[in-house]
This record gives sequence, structure tokens and C-alpha cells, in this order.
Amino acid sequence: SWPVISGFATPERGEKAMEAARKYLNTSKGLKLSTPGFNGFDPSKGGITTYPPGAKENGGIFLHTNPWVMIAETILGHGDRAFEYYDQINPAKKNAIIDEYECEPYVYPQNILGDEHPQFGLARNSWLSGTSSWAYQAATKYILGIMPQYDGIMINPCIPKAWDGFSVERKFRGATYKIEIKNPSHVCKGVASLTVNGKPVDGNVIPLAKAGETVTAEVIMG
Repeated sequence: SWPVISGFATPERGEKAMEAARKYLNTSKGLKLSTPGFNGFDPSKGGITTYPPGAKENGGIFLHTNPWVMIAETILGHGDRAFEYYDQINPAKKNAIIDEYECEPYVYPQNILGDEHPQFGLARNSWLSGTSSWAYQAATKYILGIMPQYDGIMINPCIPKAWDGFSVERKFRGATYKIEIKNPSHVCKGVASLTVNGKPVDGNVIPLAKAGETVTAEVIMG
């Protein structure tokens, strides 16, 4: 994910890297760190081999790294895949499988046992993770595409094609921005037009408003 996020990878190599991550690391419960897991203690490899295959660093699903994959997929324009990965680790989606998950359905765990482990899907070390902050960044700035920056708010959604759109109210530097995103062409990414307070604006950045002001914006994807 990081060669894509950093811009180091060419688009072709970025696509190849993320396809490999999906092929080798993705499971129905999230993306695992590595595969295959080491089976048996090996002092030359160290502590990773003290865990059974599928547990923690040894092929487990570390949730902290999953939002980085979501962000990378949005950079490549893969809205369906980014949201699929978001959904896979969303604690609120675990209510129906709480006997398997065994973790509070309102907090991210540190890790989930991977598909090489007999207890695949069991969450461990709840609250002990930086996942929530990264998942918030992935969801708001990259999937919904509401990206505050120096001169305003850049709008660059990367969403599932099936979505008709969505609306957001964002407070930024004392101003309130009411943003309506419409996706009539059912694309994953691309801004065809931006209207701010009823007037067309070039590009995809809502200009910075003064503190106390309320701004309305309409974005048409295409």
C-alpha cells in the first residue's frame, strides 16, 4: 500500500502490488500481514514464530494496516474494493457473528485470527490499536473524498459504483460546509462539476469560507 500512497510506484506497479495483496492476503475478515504463516519455533526468525500460523504477526489480520490498503485502492480509483475492505473490518458489521468475533462491536481490535488458524475470525486485544484513527481517515478523506487542505476543501470521492451519492456536513476552520455528492453515471471516481453557493467553480476545491459562514456545494461525479 505504501508505494501507492507515497507516489513511489508507477500506476502499473501500484496495480500489480494491490492485486497481489488481494490474491495472497485478503480474507473475508480483512487483509492479513503475511502468508504463509511459520509453523513451529525458529530462533533464526525470532518472535514471529512463537505464534501459531494465522495469529498476530504470523499471518494474522492486523487491523492497523487495513486502512492503508483502503487508501491505496482509492488512489488507484477502486471504489468498490476500498469500501469492501472497509466493510470487512467494520466492528458494527460483527453483531451477527459476535460468538465468533468475541469483541465489542463498537471498537476495533488490534488483530483478528487469520484463515490459517482454527479460530479464524476471533478478535483479540480490543482498544489496543491505531485502527480507528486510520479508518476514519480512509473513510472520510479517501472514500467519501472530503479532504481539507490549505486553500479549502478538496472533493475527490472514490465510492462504490452502485451508490447514487451522499451528503456531508463538514465544519472546517469555523465555517460549515453542506456538501451534496451526486453520482448519476455510477462511477467510482471523478468530479465532473462543482457548484458552490449556486455558482460553478473550476476544479474540485471548495474555496475557504470565513468563520461563521455556511457554504452549500453540489458535486456531480462523472
